Amino acid sequence: MLGVVYILLCVLCGSAICGLLFKNLGKPAEEAGLPAFMVKLPAWYLIGTLAVTWPVYLFSYLFQNAQKPLFWGNLVTWLLAIAFVTVVFLANKGKKSVKEMFSGTGSRTKEFFFMEKESQAYGPILFTIVTVAFTGFLMFLTFKVLNNSIYVGYSVFSDFAPHLGMIRSFSVSNNFPTQYAHFAGEDIRYHFMFQFMVGNLEFLGMRLDFAFNLPSMFGMIGTYMLLFVLVVRLTKSRLCGYLTALLFTFRSSFTVFRYMAEQPKDNVWNALKTNTEFLGYTQNENWGLWNLNVYCNQRHLAFALAMLVLAILLFFPYVEAMGKKLLAVQKEEKLTFADRIAQVKTLFFTKTAFGIKDVKFAVGMGVFLGTLAFWNGSALVATLAMLFFMAAVSDYRLDYLITAVIVLVLYFLQSNLFVEGSVVSPAYFFGFLAENKTAWGVVLFIVELTGIVLFVAIAGATMVKGTVRYMLLVFLVPFVLAFTLALTGDITVNHKWIMMSLMLVSMFAAIVLTNLLKSGDWLNRAVAIVLLFVLTATGVYDLTTVVKRNENYLVFSYDDPVTNWIAENATCDDIFLTPYYSLNNVVMGGAMLYYGWPYYAWSAGYDTYSRERKVKKMYEASSVEQLDALIEEHNIRYIIVDHDCRTSSEYDVREDVIEAAYEAVFEHDTGDWMVRIFDTTKEK
Repeated sequence: MLGVVYILLCVLCGSAICGLLFKNLGKPAEEAGLPAFMVKLPAWYLIGTLAVTWPVYLFSYLFQNAQKPLFWGNLVTWLLAIAFVTVVFLANKGKKSVKEMFSGTGSRTKEFFFMEKESQAYGPILFTIVTVAFTGFLMFLTFKVLNNSIYVGYSVFSDFAPHLGMIRSFSVSNNFPTQYAHFAGEDIRYHFMFQFMVGNLEFLGMRLDFAFNLPSMFGMIGTYMLLFVLVVRLTKSRLCGYLTALLFTFRSSFTVFRYMAEQPKDNVWNALKTNTEFLGYTQNENWGLWNLNVYCNQRHLAFALAMLVLAILLFFPYVEAMGKKLLAVQKEEKLTFADRIAQVKTLFFTKTAFGIKDVKFAVGMGVFLGTLAFWNGSALVATLAMLFFMAAVSDYRLDYLITAVIVLVLYFLQSNLFVEGSVVSPAYFFGFLAENKTAWGVVLFIVELTGIVLFVAIAGATMVKGTVRYMLLVFLVPFVLAFTLALTGDITVNHKWIMMSLMLVSMFAAIVLTNLLKSGDWLNRAVAIVLLFVLTATGVYDLTTVVKRNENYLVFSYDDPVTNWIAENATCDDIFLTPYYSLNNVVMGGAMLYYGWPYYAWSAGYDTYSRERKVKKMYEASSVEQLDALIEEHNIRYIIVDHDCRTSSEYDVREDVIEAAYEAVFEHDTGDWMVRIFDTTKEK
């Protein structure tokens, strides 16, 4: 119950903040001919969640020495949040009615959901209902609780290892100051705030699957709703909005067609039916790196995507205003030299070009984009890069500058709080995952990966003019970053930039489909249907693979003795020496692993190779004295010896030395499958 109240409090705070800082929040929906809720509800949730969750974390951090820091963090934040909402409500009570505060542009509450003609809102309302049902299906398909057990789907359990480890380090343990659950004892370089929020919801009594799935759903639903509004706002076509959502959901690629071509003719449909692996011909594509599975296992991504789309949506009027001024100076059908000079003057030498339009808006966007840094850093970088290119052709560029400066200040403050050294190490890296890292090799890689969507999008850009056409270049900025920039040693993480671009670029492909479908010519409509099939076939098949793979689960009982012992006896100050765990009962107990599965820590920028050597030394220590010195040096509280440890190919565990040195405070099972936990503070 308290978890539900927390979410409602986030929405209320978001509503109050947006009312103070973003006066025209409902205007994009109004200008697109859409109900106000399609912008306001996602914005209230996003802004409110950031505004409430960060104080909970910071106050909990201050109370880190208390037995339950989250209790005090929530108590103080809730009191402040309730006081804030109350003050805003009372301040507005004399100016507008309660109904007006939550309505669209008029005084009737129903205008929040409807417009002048109620029938005009049925499509957007149905669209929202469908996205709620679809995202709920995906999230609960891959993660759920049944019969007192946690079910983690096969397509997500690998990524869920660090996610659930971080979540449970907050909900059942005390991860302040915060450490990375799979590389304990150092700083936190992983964007963990979404996992903190989920852990807090579980702490507040919400069942783990609801605590994880509901915020994941809200982020994804918000992305769909805001993307729909953005597209309709730019193209004036609802059909284009629906098609963009479809193209965003189901990726374009030649993969499924190539797979079918490789099968014997009499076995094509059987091969498609029985296959349970993600198809792919580019590096790591068979991880499900480009399809809906990403949003199932990278749950924090959708929240950040929604913030990205919201920022573009709210800043676009600045671009549009400049576009209208540039068009107004054109005297004839074709631009003359004098027209070009006039446009240059308009672009760079007018008061509004470098003026300030709305300080509160600029500051608000800066604060809330800045607080996104440890929710998803990749999305923040992409957002700033796109806003930079929008600012190049915008009015009121100082608004952008104010936003960017605040974002950078908050980013560095967070980095200094959480990270020793630099969070990222930017470096030029051409080619992303293309095997042939020449220009032509990259082009072939892109075509292999994305199919025809970019070609169709370019065709769509020729069907629009001015600022809308320019937005294609803006939307491609993260795509370019992905092929030229490395922020960590794991270049694979750049795939999120490509997915962000493709989500937005899909609008231009949808423009082509919309024009063909609206042409009235049956041949054009047939071409549109064929194009739509080619653009979405691989993505649709990927969805069937997601479903098939998640017919199987890893199952963790709430009554598991290992999980419960760790949850009841260990704190986040207690570092565990363990085998290279991914996701298991130890992780589910909230244990802080000295060295978990290497890939997670390596991709986050940690020095995994040195720790690997240290783990080997500790497990292979030949004497009690040698082991004791190593344990003290690396601040290890508990040592786990289990089947994975005894059968490891990385080292030959000296269980006899460990047993001679320390007391076994927990034992479960028998033989090689016995799990033993040794407490290094209890020497023999």
